Amino acid sequence: MGHELIKDIKYFFGCFLDLIYNPEECMVCGEYVKNGGLLCAKCSSEIRICNKFFKITRQNYSIPCYSSFYYSGLGKELIARLKYRSDFRAGDVITEYMLNTIKIHKVNFDIVTYVPCSKSALKKRGYNQSQYLAKKIAHKTNSRVVEFLKKFKDTKDQIGLNGEERWKNLEGAFEVTNENKINNKNILLVDDVITTGATAFYCSTLMIEKGASNVYILTGAKSSI
Repeated sequence: MGHELIKDIKYFFGCFLDLIYNPEECMVCGEYVKNGGLLCAKCSSEIRICNKFFKITRQNYSIPCYSSFYYSGLGKELIARLKYRSDFRAGDVITEYMLNTIKIHKVNFDIVTYVPCSKSALKKRGYNQSQYLAKKIAHKTNSRVVEFLKKFKDTKDQIGLNGEERWKNLEGAFEVTNENKINNKNILLVDDVITTGATAFYCSTLMIEKGASNVYILTGAKSSI
């Protein structure tokens, strides 16, 4: 209960920040921004746009995936600000790029869900950055967020592991909740970053096995090992 309360407080605090920060100031460099945007033109140009569609194919599954920008430069910094510094304005910038990806590729979905984090990570950060992004996307698309997944065992940090080690590290780490709401649904699975795709793949296939019609992975950033 305590962690859920903390997550909700941080989410609503982020929404509150939307109202109080200077809408004409770039959140990165402080320069003037036209039309109330969060980034100035110079900082926006430093984000390497991806907007790519690709598939994660493994074990007779082929899961569609979309990523908005590459995990480098300012894009990487925005992810770090949201994930480690609770900078919800960075989260709002990431959300806008993800919404644009949805629009470009005309991704149709019924429900939004997100990649869960472990209890230890949740305790350390106080909230799940992917859940924050999912809530913002659902709000902007008039959808709803449903928690379909839980990470029930802690795993090694993926940093430093090679491709196959990442897959083995996460195998069997997740489980499905709210099974009664999955059947015949088109689900948008939100995460902040994708590297090998192991995390999102395992989460997606679990939901498909429980009756989801389709699962579409959407990430803010696309990285590589």
